[in-house]
Amino acid sequence: METAREAQELHPHLPASVEVIDCTLRDGEQAPGVWFTTQEKLDLATALSDAGVSALDAGFPASSGSELEAMQAMHDLGLSASIAATARPLPQDVAAAVKAYADEVFLFMPTSDLRLKETLGITRDQAAAVFRSGAEAAAAGGLGVNLVFEDATRTDPRQLIDTAVELRRHVPVRRLVLADTTGCAHPATMQQLIHRVDHALDHEITLCTHNHNDFGLATANTLAAVSAGARAITCTVNGLGERAGNADLAECVAALTHLYGVEHGVDPLALPALSADVERASGVATSPIKPVTGFNVFRHESGVHVDGMLKDNRSYEFLPAAWTGRRSEYVLGKHSGTSLVRHLFASAGLRCDDALVARALGEVRDAVERRDKAAHGQAHTDVRATYRRLLSGYDPARLIERYRDQPSTDRQVER
Repeated sequence: METAREAQELHPHLPASVEVIDCTLRDGEQAPGVWFTTQEKLDLATALSDAGVSALDAGFPASSGSELEAMQAMHDLGLSASIAATARPLPQDVAAAVKAYADEVFLFMPTSDLRLKETLGITRDQAAAVFRSGAEAAAAGGLGVNLVFEDATRTDPRQLIDTAVELRRHVPVRRLVLADTTGCAHPATMQQLIHRVDHALDHEITLCTHNHNDFGLATANTLAAVSAGARAITCTVNGLGERAGNADLAECVAALTHLYGVEHGVDPLALPALSADVERASGVATSPIKPVTGFNVFRHESGVHVDGMLKDNRSYEFLPAAWTGRRSEYVLGKHSGTSLVRHLFASAGLRCDDALVARALGEVRDAVERRDKAAHGQAHTDVRATYRRLLSGYDPARLIERYRDQPSTDRQVER
């Protein structure tokens, strides 16, 4: 493929293959108002593993008993994907990851001075000591250790490198995850960061990024990281996640395949079903124009486009519909042209001349423009009402009322 060859020439550090790590079960579920039942988690884990995802960021077992039990049940499935737990580098979190029968752990710790000072109230040295203690405990517990540098894109790169070098002296590190926690990176800075860290670590640790989509750049930043040498990526189905979400699984693997020529092991035929499953379980619908898996992605109405597609479907589909098991569709509507009308008549075995085609096309356009648009407004209202109902969470007023007269107990919260 020409584009893939060009990508390999433009990016000399582009790896031949990458590991795909899916975070839908953990970061996806952290989207406001979203929650999965244990059975939904097991079903999604199975589908993701069967699709060829390398590893699952499957949950935060220290956060609740149900999280821990879901991960234990996931372990019993015997999936081919590695099962990972997310944890802070604290003894209780590491112990929960071990108890959850996780294969590996994503130990996360803020690295930016802003987060260390304002969120945790600790120094760089104190943070490094906590990180080291947690990593050593995880390794001693038989867990594969992944270091997640939270807010890495707002951290001095030299600090990231020094911390990674120090921790590597004491524990074997499977992957180093540089997180764009607030989605403030852009492709050029991401590429530069990955290149600098990878070079400083002598390419000995698999670098990975975890990108948020606040500026709509999560997928672009993920691909920029790969172009600079990252050999693992994180993503979620439908881009589901906190705030504006994460890098989208389908978008990432489609671009890796068709634009970069990078192997990833994910079966593209599984992508539409995964998208539908996560829509159903999360209650979050995707846009019809969502890349790769959206309803309208391989549907065409414009007369010029349809004419080109009928002659050669590569005219307007660089991403082949068949790659995800879909097919190109043609919509008869206001913007249709004569080519589609002739095509439809011919498919039905009907003979037609220019006059008949023009008359039929005129009827179609008139009929479409006469349609009542009330249904469009109602659909918008229904979707908004559904989100308010499903994604609202627990009613704050009800919580306050329930505990209004309860005695309070001062407790020191461990950071």
